[in-house]
Amino acid sequence: MSGQAYDIKSNLRFINYVVNEIRFKYNDQFKMESVKIDFNVKKNIAYNEQNNSAVVTLDVNVFDDCVENNYPFSFYVRVSGFFEVTNLESKDEKMLIEANAIAILFPYVRSLISSFTVNANVSPLILPPINVLKLFQKEQKD
Repeated sequence: MSGQAYDIKSNLRFINYVVNEIRFKYNDQFKMESVKIDFNVKKNIAYNEQNNSAVVTLDVNVFDDCVENNYPFSFYVRVSGFFEVTNLESKDEKMLIEANAIAILFPYVRSLISSFTVNANVSPLILPPINVLKLFQKEQKD
């Protein structure tokens, strides 16, 4: 074993999150059939370097245009997570912090959607995990 110690502490600390907005629309014209989960995620990250904080906002749309696309419902949620950040010295460090913040926040979004759909008396929806790096690549293309 090497005597070298590694600093594994993160430059990111999760403080809390809030649900900013939820919209749910039931499609009473839905024709029962197998449906592939269709959703998209958009992110917005705002830094406040004076108090070493960041707000990460995720907008998640599930089953957009439910009537036109024969989805059982449509669902939109906006969630903001509050983080303490330190050492934003390089672009790579900033991207790593952003990716980790999204990876921390997204499970709360998934849980919220699952709980809401169960309580709305529709088939419970469990979103799959997302690949945060592909989300960044997709947003750079758009």
